[in-house]
Amino acid sequence: MLTTDPGPDVAPYHSRQIVVLRKADWRAWLMGEPEEALLQGLQTGSLLAERVG
Repeated sequence: MLTTDPGPDVAPYHSRQIVVLRKADWRAWLMGEPEEALLQGLQTGSLLAERVG
C-alpha cells in the first residue's frame, strides 16, 4: 500500500492516506513512469468520512 500526505478530507482523522490512482494513470504506474502528481492527496470532496460501529 502506497501512502502520501492526507488530502483535506482525511487530514482531520489521520496523518497519511492511501494513494488512489485513476484508471488513466494505471499504465504510467505499472511501467515505472509515474509523475509526482500521481502521489498527491485527493481533492476536497473526493472522500466521505462516516462513523461506523
